Amino acid sequence: MTYREFILSAVSRLAPLYHVEEARAAASALLCHFLDIKPYKCLSEPDTLIGAREEEIEEALVRMEQGCPLQYVTGYAEFCGMRIRVAPGVLIPRPETEELAAMVMNDCENMELEEEQQFNILDMCTGSGCIAYAMAREFPAAQVFGCDLSDDALAVACRQRVKLSGARPVFFRADILQAPPAGLPKFDIIVSNPPYVRESEKAQMRRNVLDYEPAEALFVPDDDPLRYYRAIRSWCDAMLAPGGRIYLEVNESLANETAALFEGAAVRQDLSGKDRFVVVVR
Repeated sequence: MTYREFILSAVSRLAPLYHVEEARAAASALLCHFLDIKPYKCLSEPDTLIGAREEEIEEALVRMEQGCPLQYVTGYAEFCGMRIRVAPGVLIPRPETEELAAMVMNDCENMELEEEQQFNILDMCTGSGCIAYAMAREFPAAQVFGCDLSDDALAVACRQRVKLSGARPVFFRADILQAPPAGLPKFDIIVSNPPYVRESEKAQMRRNVLDYEPAEALFVPDDDPLRYYRAIRSWCDAMLAPGGRIYLEVNESLANETAALFEGAAVRQDLSGKDRFVVVVR
């Protein structure tokens, strides 16, 4: 089978789950992953035979037909120019979360990092650790911490192979609905992408998300959708350093209600024009 034949077949077979362009991109990504080729090869050399790994690629496509996300099939997701490991039990990073990380980096690129005073960043509900590693790479003089309740997520976060010029993030287990553990420093930046999708919004989501990604990292009850943001506020009240900043990804339908929990908060939009972020500068 050639590259062209595989991609045409994959687009047809993935049609129940993906739009045409998404399916074509996923098929190309499978070829690039298993054959270790650049994406342009699928376009410039479409009649190249897949060869010895055709059976393995077919098995991967079957998994995607069954609803398994591409990132779980390949074992990684791209995030802020990094290859982040993911696995079942760990939320796949979204483009909006990449926007959140970029917002922190753009806003804080000129912040003074005093050599005599430790600059600390906390990523709450860290999941795969994607935000934490993005912060550690961008701010090599800072010490980055990440916390999560999920042992599966923490295991993945600790095993990331991101090259850094400074210290690696420190990950610890914590339930943010409880009081913060003792011994933590004050934080200059606190960032979080907590669960915020209401249970009633499940009907709008794809099967490959509902059947494969961890519900506890996504959903909140309709009668208490801001529970994690109230918990984050409590942690920030206890641990945010003077002049510190808070960056949150939020439910677009509840952005103003979330911002109302934090004094001096501002709502920001994502690239799609949706109210997706809340930012607080103390």
